[in-house]
Amino acid sequence: MSQNKTSFIIPCRNEQNHNLERTIENIHTNATGEHEIIVGFDGPPYIDLPDYVQVIRFPNWVGIKSTINALAACASGKYLFKLDAHCSIGPSADEILQADMKDDWIVMPRFYVLNKEWQWQDDRHYDYFYLSCPFTDPRGFRFKAGGHWPQKTAELENDHRYDIDNTPQIHGSGWFMTKDRFFELGGFPLQDPMGHAQEPLWLGLRNWFAGGRVVVNKKTWYAHLHQETRDKGFSLGHRNEERTYNIVANHFMRDPKMEWFLDKFPMPTWPDDWRERLHKWQTT
Repeated sequence: MSQNKTSFIIPCRNEQNHNLERTIENIHTNATGEHEIIVGFDGPPYIDLPDYVQVIRFPNWVGIKSTINALAACASGKYLFKLDAHCSIGPSADEILQADMKDDWIVMPRFYVLNKEWQWQDDRHYDYFYLSCPFTDPRGFRFKAGGHWPQKTAELENDHRYDIDNTPQIHGSGWFMTKDRFFELGGFPLQDPMGHAQEPLWLGLRNWFAGGRVVVNKKTWYAHLHQETRDKGFSLGHRNEERTYNIVANHFMRDPKMEWFLDKFPMPTWPDDWRERLHKWQTT
């Protein structure tokens, strides 16, 4: 039994197909340490949940980031395990993550994709995610969502020296960190409360820049159900998403520590002359 409580926090908005109920049932079955489950409904509709689930019901939209801030504030555990409302976890994932954890880390378990039968889509998985280059994105100055890095995952497959390893970024649908560290980083900032995008960037880059680490723990896993845009309850429109992309890219690309980060992690999509482009952009 782990010695510290894990607070599973689940932001939810208009989740379809009983996904939220399945997520809660999966956590209740597979979490083996002391834990609590807290769900935040970002506005109606609401649904009834088991008595062991704590619930926050916002009367109107406040946005996924504000919902997560509130869930984290209500958590009584040392650790936060944030999950989307359509995820599953491996057996004892909460205890496995605690066993190899530092207080200034953000940890992502090995990432799988769920199918509609709530099983792994296949054996493909992702251990590493990278930050895309805003200078080379044809759709504008932004950090493109995703960043799945199958080449890096395959390169270090089955090398147990890297069971716990640095990753530049995470997917965002599932992450594990201490509650104290979340608030040391400021939670999610107020300049982007409604933006349903770039959640892992706000956390991951701020933690790297603050001297912490972002790591993958390959000893356990979680799985995320991929949804089409029309099925996503948190989809608040293209204009809202583009605003978030713009805020985040401009915020971090102007940070003096971005050059250090890019030197530390050579990543796909960044051209050989990224340093010159960055300096030029920062001074214009």
